[in-house]
Amino acid sequence: MNNKKSVLFLKLFFLLLCFAILYSKVNSDVGRYILILMVLPMALLFEQVNLILFIVISLASVIMSVFTFGPITYETIIITAIFLVAIPMLSVFSTKRSKLKINDGLKKKNDELKFYKEELLNELNSLTNERENLEKKLERIIHFYIISKDLNKNIYVPRNVANTVLNILSSRQGVEYCLITRRFTNKQGVDRLQMFSRLNEATKKKWYRLINGNKEIEDLQKPKIISTLFEIEHKPVVVWPVVAGLNWDFRIFLVVNSEYSQLYIEEGEIFIPHLKLSAKRIGLVYEQEEKSRIDGLTGLYLKRYFIEKLNSEYERVKRYGTNFYLIMLDIDYFKKVNDTYGHLVGDKVLKEIAHIISNSVRPGDIVGRYGGEEFIVLLPSISKEAVTDIAEKIRTTVEKTTFKENNIEFGTTISIGICEYMPNTKPTKLIDNVDKALYESKKCGRNRISVYKQQ
Repeated sequence: MNNKKSVLFLKLFFLLLCFAILYSKVNSDVGRYILILMVLPMALLFEQVNLILFIVISLASVIMSVFTFGPITYETIIITAIFLVAIPMLSVFSTKRSKLKINDGLKKKNDELKFYKEELLNELNSLTNERENLEKKLERIIHFYIISKDLNKNIYVPRNVANTVLNILSSRQGVEYCLITRRFTNKQGVDRLQMFSRLNEATKKKWYRLINGNKEIEDLQKPKIISTLFEIEHKPVVVWPVVAGLNWDFRIFLVVNSEYSQLYIEEGEIFIPHLKLSAKRIGLVYEQEEKSRIDGLTGLYLKRYFIEKLNSEYERVKRYGTNFYLIMLDIDYFKKVNDTYGHLVGDKVLKEIAHIISNSVRPGDIVGRYGGEEFIVLLPSISKEAVTDIAEKIRTTVEKTTFKENNIEFGTTISIGICEYMPNTKPTKLIDNVDKALYESKKCGRNRISVYKQQ
């Protein structure tokens, strides 16, 4: 503001100086009169009209008129009259110009404020959207934390873990159904694909055909829609790879509505790390638990754990009205093998026969080491003919197997007893029955199969 006043006074000084120089150079009264009249409107030419400025210039004009023409002359009266009339006109002119400038300034400020308002509204919308997204992510994280807690409750059994995940994911919005596969290597070193779902057998076979050996699914590292699975339900299938090691290689398949496919790809990226951590922890505990159930020499279940599985199967059969069979096996003349070739060779024979038994039964059958050279097998939901075929396969394979020690070859045989589940017969009694069938084989010459007959 002070700078503007300084410039204004400099202009005024310069104008009066010019006027004085011109005045001194003009000799005639008429010329001086015209010069004085020209000075009067000079104030209107300033960028900022100022009443004081105009009064100063006008007074200078009147004084010069009096000095030139005298106090009461025609010229002085005219100049004074112009001065008196011009002051209110200048005031009006100045006011209008001020109002115009004020209006222009207000408009400019108003436009700036509108611009800032729009910027703030856009920022507010952006922050609101970001907050909503963060709230959704937080909700998902809390949900996944709850899932992890549920998984830890089922820490010992892979099927229970899978069922927990199935229950949670199947209830999610936009999910038609889901299934889980687990690829692992069994005790015999055979690669297996295990499937957890609530689908009928025909649909399971369709899934199995498209999943098993699918290189794209096996090599998957992050959530993705697998186009080759679209034909199953004619809907997108989002696959979550959960590779936690320790034989815990899972794939979660989500059949979803099209509008939810991207959502479950994003959720998978959040959920998979939680699943991996839970799966690793569960896997470690499960492996330790398995080791406590496994016979260190043969890799078969210990007698204690086999009895637990037998009791569980007994209750299941009573509830659903199905059946199961028991096979008990004993190596013939095993003491002679130990005495002749030593206990280390005897251990090799035990391991090889355990391997033969495991490879001869079906996936899901339970094989245990019952005693020194005795083995026992639980076979759920099977016919008598199928059990007999399995027993015969074991017997003939053992009979054909040749063992070698110090360039000496020898063989051995195995005796087998079979018994079927009978209603109202306790598990301990069933074991007693299969033991009697085994004794019958021993009594009848060994290397044979006997089936328990109820007396």
